[in-house]
Amino acid sequence: MTYDELRQECSRPLSIEGAPRPAGRTQIIVGGMGGSALPAYALRFFDPALPIAAHRDYDLPEDAPEDALYVALSYSGNTAEALSFARAARERGLPLAVIASGGELLALAEEAGIPYVRVPGGMQPRNALFYSTRALAELMGRDALVAPLGGVSFDADALEREVRSLAGKLAGALPIIYASRRNGFLAYVSKINLNETAKMPAFANVFPELNHNEMQSFDSATPEDVAALARFVLLRDPSDDPRLAKRMDVFAELMRERGRQVVEVPLPDASRAEVFLRTWFLMHRTARALAEERGVDPDAVSFIEDFKKRIAA
Repeated sequence: MTYDELRQECSRPLSIEGAPRPAGRTQIIVGGMGGSALPAYALRFFDPALPIAAHRDYDLPEDAPEDALYVALSYSGNTAEALSFARAARERGLPLAVIASGGELLALAEEAGIPYVRVPGGMQPRNALFYSTRALAELMGRDALVAPLGGVSFDADALEREVRSLAGKLAGALPIIYASRRNGFLAYVSKINLNETAKMPAFANVFPELNHNEMQSFDSATPEDVAALARFVLLRDPSDDPRLAKRMDVFAELMRERGRQVVEVPLPDASRAEVFLRTWFLMHRTARALAEERGVDPDAVSFIEDFKKRIAA
């Protein structure tokens, strides 16, 4: 995805079809997997108080509330778990809406006359994040929350220089991406980009929780062949709580004392919309640069597709 394509994703009109926007619902439950589950977390990045949760499994949550809106989200429209979620909501008579680019899920919505948003097709779900996030905000009546994305701009050339630098530091490594809890979504979506686009193992976690368990595994007892591969990528936000900033400082110092490599990525001192957009694009482009360096197709997910075929057989 280019910078111009990203800007288009953030401003192209999307509309609700099939039925009016549902109203009067106190909670939103999103049924989606992989890149199609990300919009639920993305909206919480903008407003942590939003009553929204993701269900990443078949059927419905065990404690499925009656007063929630259930949104089945599958970019392809054919994800087995999202279809199971939608059918279970229909069987129980729960209010349902759909987001998809086509497939069985969109056909179900059209046939049932329920609200749906059709997003443009032809992308990998992780690369359609901004369409899907805006569609979800529209269904919730919270489109103003993400509207600022359409006005964000940044120096794309400067970012590409940052991409080349970061890709060089992560080549042949095991990226472990850490952020504050409020920026945990950025760490997680960065991990997904590296997993699917660069075809690299990568992991994510948040401060302060990782200081109480995970970091111990990288002390001297760690198998050295694993520790030597680790690249700790710290997403540093100037707006983070000073207590968390100190934790990151001390963590980086201790890791470097142990010969571990730490890469610090500064987040812009800007609006949540700009932090979201620029950081996603940085990691998206970095993952594509790493895919090119490794000689792999950044858009193919053949292992995942093979797995889906086998479980459907």
